[in-house]
Amino acid sequence: MAVIGAATEDEDAVKAVYTSKSKLVGGLSSNVELPGGFTFTTDEPETMPGGKNLGPNPLDLACGSFGTCQEITYKLYATVMEIPLKSVSCAVKAPCDLRGLVGLDDGAVSLKSMDAVVTIDSEATDEQLAALKEAVDLHCPLYATLSKATKVTTSIQKVDSGASPDTGVPADGVMAVIGAGKEDPSALIFEYSSESKLSGAGLDTNLVMPLGHEMVIDEPANMPGGNNKGPDPLHLFCASFGTCQEITYKLYATVMNIPLASVSADVKAPIDLRGLLGLTGTEGVGLNEVTAEITLDTPASEEQLQQLKAAVDAHCPMVDTLQKEIPVKVELKRA
Repeated sequence: MAVIGAATEDEDAVKAVYTSKSKLVGGLSSNVELPGGFTFTTDEPETMPGGKNLGPNPLDLACGSFGTCQEITYKLYATVMEIPLKSVSCAVKAPCDLRGLVGLDDGAVSLKSMDAVVTIDSEATDEQLAALKEAVDLHCPLYATLSKATKVTTSIQKVDSGASPDTGVPADGVMAVIGAGKEDPSALIFEYSSESKLSGAGLDTNLVMPLGHEMVIDEPANMPGGNNKGPDPLHLFCASFGTCQEITYKLYATVMNIPLASVSADVKAPIDLRGLLGLTGTEGVGLNEVTAEITLDTPASEEQLQQLKAAVDAHCPMVDTLQKEIPVKVELKRA
């Protein structure tokens, strides 16, 4: 209530810019740095040419950011509405047709939907839980972001350090994936997912993603209940966007025979958190926009780089997901 009071008195008090910095230097693996001193690695599974499964992939990470954002919003609203809450968990699934990523489908690049099952352990009445779900659906920042079109702006800059091009992604392997998708459309249809659970007095939640990848997600100490045990969901979402950009640049540079020593992404996403607190209309709840500055270490010409950027802008799953209104479905269950 103190945070709500501060935001009521000064509308700039809870305006924030979420960010991420990441760099892909070998294969499809990126090193991510988030505010608060958090670092981790993203990668693709070994079934993707160049992938070594050194960390979660960007689309599983997007699922995890959505699920943990849901849980934290449930905890905040349950607190304010005086609804007893022992724990809240979220299982997320997001189907995606990766033929769009490799240019084989007519514009079908984005996640098809974001589907979540939220399970609450509570002694509250059904009426209380229905009211709680309605409040969360209206005020969860990532629910609002994904269910509407969000402005996305990307720019590129070139550096040429003279470093040798990375050859960790085999061109013949990428072409084999494209060939498999042409022969059997179902070969590139995937379902990304995450499972997470928030329990206890704080806002920290344990996030589990496929292929053995786990993280702790939390809010910073300036959020009531936050203990800064891990990155928060919105910074994590920025990282999923930036690393998805990097992987898409690497794949298309490989196919287009453009030498690339490294690619990095600096992502910014401003938001007015008065929407989370119920102090603005529902149109002001989500991220305002997402911008990314992409730095390419390459000797390629400006013409080659503009062709590469056009290909990535058209085929990056996270760019297309944000620029569309995708179905977001949340089912509430009682533990």
